Amino acid sequence: MDKTPEFSLEEDQKSVQEILKILDDHSISTEDKMMVWVDDLIHMAPNHPLISDKPTLVAHIEKEREYGFADMKHEITEMHSYAEVVVMHGRVTGTFYPTNKEKHNAFSTKNMFVFRRMKDNSLKIWKVIFNMTS
Repeated sequence: MDKTPEFSLEEDQKSVQEILKILDDHSISTEDKMMVWVDDLIHMAPNHPLISDKPTLVAHIEKEREYGFADMKHEITEMHSYAEVVVMHGRVTGTFYPTNKEKHNAFSTKNMFVFRRMKDNSLKIWKVIFNMTS
């Protein structure tokens, strides 16, 4: 009989916080950021086509980096843990600093993440959708 891994909301919140720190750190390489994503990911950003694989997400992130970087902070507003997934609603606040030295722009978003629970009980980002609120 297969045993479902033990999990707790508290431990999942800690894991998600660690993943969000990686997403927030603009000094981490794109390759290292990909370590927190599953291969069959879904990434839905405003005014961009759906991304459904790591190579396309890498190209998207690298293209964004050509224009500057974002100093941002993800926050969890609500989270639910299940045997196979964790669903998180959140928000991001930050500032985008363009490489062309034009004026920086403050921004905020709302988002929903679905994390897939791996066999070792760790979490990885499976699906994310977000919209701009400012």
